[in-house]
Amino acid sequence: MKRIFYLIISLCWMAVGCEKTLNKEPLARIEVSQAYKTVDDAAKAVYAAYAPITLNNWTNQGYMHWVLGNVASDDTEKGGESGSDQLYAQQISLFNIPTDNDAIRFAWSSQYIGIRRANLVLENIPNITMDAALQSRYLAEAKFLRGWYYFNLVKTFGDIPLILSTTLPQYDLERIPKDKVYEQIIKDLQEAADGLPLAKDYANADRGRATKGAAQAYLGKVYLYLKDNPKAEEWFGKVITSNEYSLNDDYFSTFLRAGENSPENIFQGKFLNDQGAAPLNNIITTVFSSRARNGWGFNLPTQDFVDAFEPGDPRLWQTVFKNGDVMPDGLVGNVGNSTTGYLTKKAYVPEYEKLSGSINAGRDDIYMRLGKVLLWYAEAANENGNTDEALTALNDVRKRARQGDNVLPDVTERDKVKLRQLIWKEQRVEFGQEFERFFELVRQGRAGTVLRAYATKYNTPKGSGFQDGVNEIFPIPQSEINLSKGRLIQNHGY
Repeated sequence: MKRIFYLIISLCWMAVGCEKTLNKEPLARIEVSQAYKTVDDAAKAVYAAYAPITLNNWTNQGYMHWVLGNVASDDTEKGGESGSDQLYAQQISLFNIPTDNDAIRFAWSSQYIGIRRANLVLENIPNITMDAALQSRYLAEAKFLRGWYYFNLVKTFGDIPLILSTTLPQYDLERIPKDKVYEQIIKDLQEAADGLPLAKDYANADRGRATKGAAQAYLGKVYLYLKDNPKAEEWFGKVITSNEYSLNDDYFSTFLRAGENSPENIFQGKFLNDQGAAPLNNIITTVFSSRARNGWGFNLPTQDFVDAFEPGDPRLWQTVFKNGDVMPDGLVGNVGNSTTGYLTKKAYVPEYEKLSGSINAGRDDIYMRLGKVLLWYAEAANENGNTDEALTALNDVRKRARQGDNVLPDVTERDKVKLRQLIWKEQRVEFGQEFERFFELVRQGRAGTVLRAYATKYNTPKGSGFQDGVNEIFPIPQSEINLSKGRLIQNHGY
């Protein structure tokens, strides 16, 4: 009996000891009050705010531009091994989207991570004793990033919580009207444009950071989404007339590693796969690569997308490839099990770009470039009745697209409605497979019409489930609604 008593006492002491051990505060955690003391702390905080742009792993796949921008549209089939392979993408392709869909969950969480980190920069870096010009630049970068993350969120989910402080209760926030969110995005981007340097003023080691031109370009894009064409034309025009950027003569090389610092590129997600012991790779090159080359075979360009190109347009075979095509490294193209017969050439990794045999290359995701700016400027100028300016910008893009061939004659159409359709068509092929198409269809007010027509034409369920007034935006992740205890209200129709 005495032995049992001592055993019980011992177990009790063990339990107390375990509780004390297991409930200790993390020893490696750095409190916010101690984390922002030096110039090096400031630099690390800004780097951290950029990181969600390149958040690209299988625990959290970041914003998932390829699913929300490509697969949701008529440009791309999901692909993969089967319909259930990466089911979240199949659900979005069919617009049968549950509120626990992984793509929307990743999109929400990754962008709010970026927003919190930008807010930490804005709240804490002003208290660090450092060079005033560098401090001002860091704050402008954070404002740009916060605006960029919020723009992704508002076009994806509509009304959302607007968080401008790190001290707000984490789960007690409600959604506010998207117009108010857009007001903050514009404010952040305008202040960023005032405080950011020109691209040419950055050192080579800092290439890829936000610039004045990037902030101006995104202001133009935001105003285009708000259907404020005069403002859109104004801000895109600032980028064009700055002469900071120029079209890359070789369209395809823009999407290779050699083209990452092209004078055409305005803003991109920067991957560094050739630096350091733990290189940062862009897994999208594996996701899009042929299963015949150990890729996963997702994001299959559709026949409808291929047919959108004019005869002889060199951009077609610089955007997609099919079996038998000669690739940039001299290999013969093999699309593996692609059900459309095509794969995305803009994501192809030539043998000479590989490191240690990996197809998971460190190639940048280019989000804003002059080719896009010119065509969005052309659209806004046309809507404003500035036909000459619209035609000049449109034809500049077509001239580059010819690449010396006798194709793609200049557009001379001056009727606003007809010219609008020609500009939209040019945008589709110029931006092909670059994560824009679905959101472009939505802002143009024709997503349902185009996607249901696609489903009918090709006798496929893809796009047939699109409901006007519902599927222009995606559902709020149910996990977020649960955490808010119902304060977050689900989007209509989900």
